[in-house]
Amino acid sequence: MTGLCLTREEIEELTGMRRKSSQIRALAQMGIPFRVRPDGSPAVLRCDLMPDGATVTASEPDFSSMNSDGTEAA
Repeated sequence: MTGLCLTREEIEELTGMRRKSSQIRALAQMGIPFRVRPDGSPAVLRCDLMPDGATVTASEPDFSSMNSDGTEAA
């Protein structure tokens, strides 16, 4: 399941910055909404990065073409 907020690694990848203050500055320059946590790190909600009306759903494999024994149906 995907978390509510981006991970620290995802924020680092998104901003290209490692330091909290640099990440905050980069997010502000990009116009990405964020909050500052008590520890000074930025919190970015996943829903703020999705297009309007889009939702995040967990994807599951489609087993409809499989037989009950796990082999591919003809």
